[in-house]
Amino acid sequence: MCGIVGCVGKIDVKNFLIQGLKDLDYRGYDSAGVAYLLNREIVVHKFVGSVENLSKKTPPKFNSDVGIGHTRWATHGVPSDINSHPHVSNDGTFALVHNGVIKNYKDIKGHLSRKGFSFLSETDTEVIVNLLQRSYGKTNDVLEAIRLTVSKLEGGYACAFITSHEPHRLYFFKNSAPLLIGVGEGFNLLASDASPMITETHKFIELDDLCYGYIEEKDLHIYKDGNELEPVYTEKQPDLLKRDLCGYPHFMLKEIEEIPTVIGRLVDNYYNDGEFNFDPKLIEAIHEADHIVFIACGTSYHASLIGAHYFERLGKDTSVFIASEWAYYPKYLGKKPLYVFLSQSGETADLIRCGEAIKAMKMPLLVITNTKGSTLERMSTYSCLLYAGLEVAVASTKAYSAMVTLLSLLSRACAHSTHIAEKLNQIIEDCNKIIERKEEIREIAKKIKDAKNVFFLGRGYDYEMSLEASLKLKEITYIHSEGVPGGELKHGPIALIEEGVPVITFISDPVTESAMRGNVEEVNSRGAISYIVSSNRVKRDGDAFVVPDSVLYLSPLLKSMFAFYLAYYVSLEKGLNVDKPRNLAKSVTVE
Repeated sequence: MCGIVGCVGKIDVKNFLIQGLKDLDYRGYDSAGVAYLLNREIVVHKFVGSVENLSKKTPPKFNSDVGIGHTRWATHGVPSDINSHPHVSNDGTFALVHNGVIKNYKDIKGHLSRKGFSFLSETDTEVIVNLLQRSYGKTNDVLEAIRLTVSKLEGGYACAFITSHEPHRLYFFKNSAPLLIGVGEGFNLLASDASPMITETHKFIELDDLCYGYIEEKDLHIYKDGNELEPVYTEKQPDLLKRDLCGYPHFMLKEIEEIPTVIGRLVDNYYNDGEFNFDPKLIEAIHEADHIVFIACGTSYHASLIGAHYFERLGKDTSVFIASEWAYYPKYLGKKPLYVFLSQSGETADLIRCGEAIKAMKMPLLVITNTKGSTLERMSTYSCLLYAGLEVAVASTKAYSAMVTLLSLLSRACAHSTHIAEKLNQIIEDCNKIIERKEEIREIAKKIKDAKNVFFLGRGYDYEMSLEASLKLKEITYIHSEGVPGGELKHGPIALIEEGVPVITFISDPVTESAMRGNVEEVNSRGAISYIVSSNRVKRDGDAFVVPDSVLYLSPLLKSMFAFYLAYYVSLEKGLNVDKPRNLAKSVTVE
């Protein structure tokens, strides 16, 4: 959600900013802009629309050694040129880009207005840059102006700015929103994540909350609480941050077909030579916990529902909460709980709020994420990486499969059950078989593409799978859909079943097969068009799609392949933007 890039030093400023914003476009945006210094004057270009549009409307080269760029996903104010970033202070000496939400911006705006400041936009960001101008007027020192400014801000933010007062520096400050530095030779970089910088450097500095400072051509300085910090350098793996379609028409299709590789990579990282490779202290913490509490959002929440079943098999009490609910209505369960967060980006704002509460209570926290060095990982007591590689399509696919795989490995490690590696290797083979049959799924997609409503049914693991399948369909096809437990049909949802409504039913478990097929008869008798997705052991003639058998608890990994392909092909057949659906962002860094 929104993206920041910045650079200073011996580097092609326009090329880096424009390409960097393109590399961040998977986060979601509706407008884009850049600012740079030319002869100590700030130059700004910003427009609604694509980064490509921005590139065409700007000079071929920025004759500057410092610049910032931004892709905006509207929160305060509609998408417009005026509301786009960067924003400039009233006196024209500061230009700033910002991710996050300032909760008390109206109070600050009112105060500044009474002091004679004027505002062009509806954004909270313009408040920050004018507050910087006022703070600088009191101190005549940029760093002190930052300290005064952030002392008045409430909420989450990552900010980068340039100023004519210090024309060869790029300043920053952050709290509860991602920002990191890329260290180069003769230049330094700044961005929301590593992907825009990975072609220029593999050396990074992860910025902690409440850090501020500046970067220059050959130097950098980071402060916190008025004290300068010694930089801690990390390296990123370029292969896991590669943003390349590799001949695919869409990132979503590419990422679906990377699922077998991702599962294999997880097995390789967490199981070697007959031994699991998890932190022994984490395994001990799981054994000692009397309650495992999962907290997540969206797709990660659906993976958590499946993971909860895995730990129930270990005899653990488990609970699963939606992060945005738990954040405001926390429940502290058990005398010795272990909290588990799942987040693809590691920067999910709702989870960060939950994490702060858990940290204040001094309770152990396991973070499962795809992003090393992210805010949530740094907040955690224990962490496990998903090794899924960069996921560009907004609708998450391979990250979901990675979460389910990781949780299966971790739970089996706690049970000392090494057969999981063999079972997952079989899942890899079976996923590849489904990839070979994707055109069969496309034919089903063609039949449902014009539907107004679609229902997914299941029981047990298949019910959790139906929730994820429904989410994927609505995300990228804009078709209303619901995931419903088979037994709940008669308690309300069946009132919505009418002639021609597609109903997709997952059947994996022999124990509930008969009941599920009874549910199918119920919807068929009311005119629904049924598509049954079954496992081989419970298949019957007329089933729409049959996946290979697996142990029941891994069946979501195979059924999800069907669900992902179905959503992809329906979106494709409808002529929609598969990778960038409307109103959605990849990394949700605001509440």
